Amino acid sequence: MTIDSRFQELAEIFFEQGGSVPGGSSLAVFENGKPVVNLWQGETTGGKPWTADSVSVIFSCTKGLASILAHRLIQEGKLDPEQKVSFYWPEFAQGGKQDIPVKWLLQHKAGLSATRRDLTIDEITDGHTIEDELAKQVPLWEPGTAHGYHALTFGTLVGKLVHNITGKTLGKYFSELIAEPLSVNAWVGLPKEKFANLAPLHSDGKRTATVADPESDLYWLDKAMTFGGALDHQVESFETGFNNPKLLSAELPGAGGVSNAFALAKIYSAAATETDGIRLLNDDTLRAATVPQSTGPLQFESQTGPFPAWGNGFMLDVPGFKDMLSPSSFGHDGLGGQCAFGDFEHRMSFAYTTNYLQSGAQEQARQQQLIRKLKEIVK
Repeated sequence: MTIDSRFQELAEIFFEQGGSVPGGSSLAVFENGKPVVNLWQGETTGGKPWTADSVSVIFSCTKGLASILAHRLIQEGKLDPEQKVSFYWPEFAQGGKQDIPVKWLLQHKAGLSATRRDLTIDEITDGHTIEDELAKQVPLWEPGTAHGYHALTFGTLVGKLVHNITGKTLGKYFSELIAEPLSVNAWVGLPKEKFANLAPLHSDGKRTATVADPESDLYWLDKAMTFGGALDHQVESFETGFNNPKLLSAELPGAGGVSNAFALAKIYSAAATETDGIRLLNDDTLRAATVPQSTGPLQFESQTGPFPAWGNGFMLDVPGFKDMLSPSSFGHDGLGGQCAFGDFEHRMSFAYTTNYLQSGAQEQARQQQLIRKLKEIVK
């Protein structure tokens, strides 16, 4: 384990948190390209201790990784956020979507937060059905007029652009561009030989099934999280949840990434500053990526605020609600309490992962407590 003396209070909070909940977790911070915090605690399953190599599902933190890949292509001039999606993906022009620009996919404004047709586990893991459904369907709202969280479809939409531009799936491109050069344990599509270090998911059991009238707001919110039956509220299920090996082996780049805090923090460090000789994104790219684009109430959700905020793909700092370090932070949180981000002004990165999933108002409380302490330390 690694702990720079400046961050001792952060470590103390982390271990105190670990003593109050089952399962395990990991925490990492990089500064100026070097690890200053790398900690883990607890168990993976059956009394097996969490180790430096333990990994778990990172849920929507996967969207942050997909966004890094999208902005790398933008930086290289291979993807234009102002260009029509159909320029890169001709089949997407169906259903009145011919004029949707790439940036609306990144900003959750495309009106494609769910598939209209109910899907099965076999369909969402076959590598093409979700793409096919999204390409042909009519948007759920007029694109560009509102933003709604594309909980599972975001990764598929961005992944299709990555594939059509690079000729590689998002998971393959991620491995070749990021994970392998940085020598980190991170995958979008977990190889069978890597399951040995996977920490199975546990939850507080407080998530409940949704009962909603067809076509209602709640109906579409539920479909955005379940594909209408392929998954359900028991996210830790070995059949209809993210403990299902078939789901983890498939590439579901909206939520199916597998990693740990050290790997995620190192990736975001390499996005924010040179790390092990690698710099993934430059400052100009990151400045453009972190201009707020989607703020305020979300489509289908009844909220009074505060609200999360997104730039192009990345979640942004919302002080007091979705804290990161500063307006120059970029990253994403994930279901149950995960979070990872970088900050190109501070040249820092942070990541927290856990296999014990909380829900409700306390879902993100652990990582938010840690981030707020980190903000105190680096001010």
